[in-house]
Amino acid sequence: MRIKMGTSVPKMGTTVHLDADQTAYRTAIADALRRALGPTHQAIKTVMRWTGASERTAKYWLSGERGPSGEHLIRLAQHSDAVLITILIMAERLPEQRRHRCTDCPARELVLQNLGQEQKSSGGS
Repeated sequence: MRIKMGTSVPKMGTTVHLDADQTAYRTAIADALRRALGPTHQAIKTVMRWTGASERTAKYWLSGERGPSGEHLIRLAQHSDAVLITILIMAERLPEQRRHRCTDCPARELVLQNLGQEQKSSGGS
């Protein structure tokens, strides 16, 4: 007589453990998006429009459950100074004295302008 095995799929393969850097990345991007767009449903729609991502994906990014990668991250940085500054800080490309995380701070514009000037002057050397 044949033994009934059931319909469940056995769990095989490796278990993926989240690295602390991945968690920090997702949290930092989510914080930057919430600072720039606010906690409303309109923020989800804005992220969808900026990136072309689905509503569910935008919700994941804003909640910090997942983080954007590749071209989505680039598109977010194109539209959001908060995301751009967060990326630069995480990449350790923005000196400590120039870090301004508040989106309404007038000094934020100076940070971005100075960063652009430094890149132009270092590119010619």
